[in-house]
Amino acid sequence: MTAYLTRRLLGMAIVLVVMSFLVFMLIGLMPGDPIDLAVSADPKLTAADVERLRALYGLDQPWFSRYLAWAGQALQGEFGYSRLFADTVFAALAEPLGRTIVLMGASFIIGIAIGIPAGIAAGARPHSKLDYTVNLICFAGVAMPAFWLALLMILLFSVTLRWLPASAVSVDPGLGGQLYHLILPAVTLGLLQAGGVAR
Repeated sequence: MTAYLTRRLLGMAIVLVVMSFLVFMLIGLMPGDPIDLAVSADPKLTAADVERLRALYGLDQPWFSRYLAWAGQALQGEFGYSRLFADTVFAALAEPLGRTIVLMGASFIIGIAIGIPAGIAAGARPHSKLDYTVNLICFAGVAMPAFWLALLMILLFSVTLRWLPASAVSVDPGLGGQLYHLILPAVTLGLLQAGGVAR
């Protein structure tokens, strides 16, 4: 088990490094940079100002050196500053990342709670009607795109029956309101995960 987990973690690390490298390289190959945007926004900037800003932000370095500098900062938890949100990247991502973790955790629990009993029941009675039914539902769950099931669930429970809200984001700061808005997306993703768990 330890060897399996080690291989999986090593594979994840390699994928993260390769993807970050490719994305950084593609961004570096795009024409223009933030300093060009600053020049277009403020035509009073002189050539000396532009050179000073490029040196200040490291944009005068080759893209590979910039990638190594960025990767070193990222490993320390420093992802830079977002001009769009006027805050650090970590602070800008913290709230949506927290919501995502809660949603994924809830859907994982639902998928396990449905998938394991269904898989055990089907496995205990091989070649029975229950086994074939569970297998059919599992294959449908695995094959169905998440967005399609989500639309069907919204149409049924939000539009037709009006039992649940269509959005996962609640303006109610209370726990009850947050959980009420979490039900539909968590159940939808949990049903999709249950098929793979049961299989």
